Amino acid sequence: MMDQRKLHRFDACAQVLACPICKQPVSREGTCLACAHGHRFDIARQGYVNLLRGAHAHDAYDRSSFEQRRRVFASGLYAPVAQAVVTALAERSPSSGQPLRVLDAGCGEGYFAEAVRRTGAAVCAFDISRDSIQLAAGQNAEDGILWFVADLAAIPVQDGAIDAVIDVFSPAHYGEFRRVLAPGGCVIKVVPTAHHLHEVRELAADQLRHSAYSNRRVIDHFAASCRLISRTTVSHTLALTPKVRDALIAMTPLLFSVDAAAIDWSGLTRATVEAEVLVGTW
Repeated sequence: MMDQRKLHRFDACAQVLACPICKQPVSREGTCLACAHGHRFDIARQGYVNLLRGAHAHDAYDRSSFEQRRRVFASGLYAPVAQAVVTALAERSPSSGQPLRVLDAGCGEGYFAEAVRRTGAAVCAFDISRDSIQLAAGQNAEDGILWFVADLAAIPVQDGAIDAVIDVFSPAHYGEFRRVLAPGGCVIKVVPTAHHLHEVRELAADQLRHSAYSNRRVIDHFAASCRLISRTTVSHTLALTPKVRDALIAMTPLLFSVDAAAIDWSGLTRATVEAEVLVGTW
């Protein structure tokens, strides 16, 4: 039998969600979500809904990869990044006193969505990977987060239904972000700097196609797509236990095209997370 907390978390979706087929509002009917045109989407026992139409390959990340990400996040390595996102959101909180409506675009296993929810915000978390959403929803009974598998290039959310979009280390679809945001809403995008995980990059340099990284193009695209209103840098270095080191090696996209087994990682005892937090509006 489905956990009733996970079922009732979807009671709040009628003012936010749009049918991915016909764009009509969607609300909960028993153990599914349905629109006025009869399109229905089952609520999975883990507490999420798959709104993805058709097959979408997502081979780079699998459940094991997302489980490794959870281990790394639990170490606190990315905690300052999460705090920077929370701080940026706090500066944009509505004066109405109502909970901030936040959309996490590319939420992965849910680390940043959970951090935002702890502030009292109402969070809709979307990812194209079913494995990531299953993991996030299955381990989180918090009724303030709605978990969805969906196409982020056509977000199934009503126009103007969101106060803030967060996009952390994920591709961005700014046209969709602008559509779903209410007047005065903002987008918060987190991008790695050239110094991000430099210890990993240095050890893998011989196998990397590009041993150096620049976020200039990503930031220029952000500034061309919306009005950049703030830009801050977050940097944090943490000593790694062997288990966290192994999890980091397994989860980072930096090494997806690398034969990690051929590299001596014994010297990787510390790792630096460094990112720029961009806030924009329209």
